Amino acid sequence: MLEGIGGRPLEIYKVSIDVLAISILVLFGLAGFAAIFFTTFGTLIILIGAVLYAILTSLSILGLRDLVMLLIFYLIGEVFEYLFIILGAKKFGASNKAIVGALVGAGLGAVLGVGFLGIGIILGTFLGIFLGAFVTELFVYKDLKRSLKSGVGGLLGRIGSIFAKILVAFAMFSVIIFRVMSS
Repeated sequence: MLEGIGGRPLEIYKVSIDVLAISILVLFGLAGFAAIFFTTFGTLIILIGAVLYAILTSLSILGLRDLVMLLIFYLIGEVFEYLFIILGAKKFGASNKAIVGALVGAGLGAVLGVGFLGIGIILGTFLGIFLGAFVTELFVYKDLKRSLKSGVGGLLGRIGSIFAKILVAFAMFSVIIFRVMSS
């Protein structure tokens, strides 16, 4: 039997690494899924957890091809994130400037909302999207009704993007679970 540090068998270290790897994978998966509702980085957290797991298991379970597939899912989710906000705002008549305002507002709102026990990110993001589109539209066109519609459209787009990212997260989890269970 091969001995490791302090005379312990090497198998003990292998089991410890495996437990650490699966713990990281589960923790990042759960945190990433929850983060979808709070911020735009949920699927990125899931991807990072999968990469750490793959590294800790020497790419023996999640291989490079699986990681590339997860990266593609992540990128699709990011495209959906912004596409839904843009389409929601456009559907309600927002100008291109108002869409930029909504996206900037979402980022600022999320950053400002962090200080409120994390839950402020949700409110900050939604409020930021609405105010970003609303204020920009109001400043440019000075039309209250159009401004309100643009803000609401951005909000509805954000809700759509959350649902799209949930689907992307489930696709990512499917790849991960399939590979882990089949190993």
